[in-house]
Amino acid sequence: MREHLEVVKKQFERDSYAEFLGIVLDTLTSDTVRMHLRLREDMLNMYGRPHGGIIYSLADVAFSVLGNNSNNISVALDCSITYHASPDPGTVLVVEGKILSHSRRTASYLCTVYTEKDGIRTLVATMKSVSYRTGKPIDPYVEQ
Repeated sequence: MREHLEVVKKQFERDSYAEFLGIVLDTLTSDTVRMHLRLREDMLNMYGRPHGGIIYSLADVAFSVLGNNSNNISVALDCSITYHASPDPGTVLVVEGKILSHSRRTASYLCTVYTEKDGIRTLVATMKSVSYRTGKPIDPYVEQ
């Protein structure tokens, strides 16, 4: 399984959109992922608050990394996000994702986006996602 995690980490390193946003991969296991980004000035909407698309993108990148962590190309079938709070500009957003269930062809995930200050978490958004597992390897030289 460690080889599978290395395959998806290499794929993440090539994700130019995640790099543009400044998303950092903190931890990845077979069942979980943790990532973060700092909210920049260019990520604010017309009201001076973080754009919902940035929050969605962070959760979506986490979903993508977690969904492809078994050397099995997976694509999104459904994603639904609920926004709970508007974080302050300049803060760090953290996302933690986990696999809820999986079968040979589909898998369900939950990603939680939050801020943390002085050990207190503030929930920003939750995203529920479903992926389709194609059965095709990301790296054909690594067993599935």
